[in-house]
Parts: sequence; C-alpha cells; structure tokens
Amino acid sequence: MTQPITRKNYMDYWRFTPEEKDQLINRLAKELPALRGAAKATQDELANAIGVSRQTYNAVEMLKRKMTWSTYMALILFFDYNPNTHDTIRQLDAFPYHLDECWLAGKMDQMKGD
Repeated sequence: MTQPITRKNYMDYWRFTPEEKDQLINRLAKELPALRGAAKATQDELANAIGVSRQTYNAVEMLKRKMTWSTYMALILFFDYNPNTHDTIRQLDAFPYHLDECWLAGKMDQMKGD
C-alpha cells in the first residue's frame, strides 16, 4: 500500500504527474458511455456542458481520441455534481481523491482558525 502524499500548501493538491493524469483519463474514458447514460444526457448535451463539439466528445467516448486534461476535469465536475452519477464516479477510481483531501484540509484549517 502506498503512503499518502503529504501536501504542504493548497496548490500541491492540484499537481498531478503525467502518469497520474494518464491513469485518471484512461479510467474515465472507458466509462463514459455508461456515465453519460446514467446522467441521462445526449452526446450533444454533454459536449455543450463541457465546452467541446459533439464530434470531439464522440471521438473521446468512442476511444478514437484521447481526452485532454481540461476535458477530463470538466467531465469529472459534470459527473460529480450530477445526482445520478455522483456515487458512481467516486466508485470508479477515476476521481482524483486528493482534491477531496484539499477540500477537507481547508475545512480543518477553518476549524482551527487558520
């Protein structure tokens, strides 16, 4: 089991290695059709929500084109905040959990009065 990463400041939570990015992108890409279906969204609706063309979204969903990191982050936000996919996105190991750690660390700092 790997040791948790100690993060010294807020921006450290947002640093991802190229390998971490690739792993997260690949995990999400494999699940896009099921997630989109659970979200009850068409390709056009989802593409519009995240700011890409339907053709681009289709190529990503069909694994014909690798998604960019910014597209990944937009999709994570969309699926995390959709009540039909929130739990699923968290169970797929495609969500960057240290962003939750970032949020929790901020809450702990607020409780300490920092």
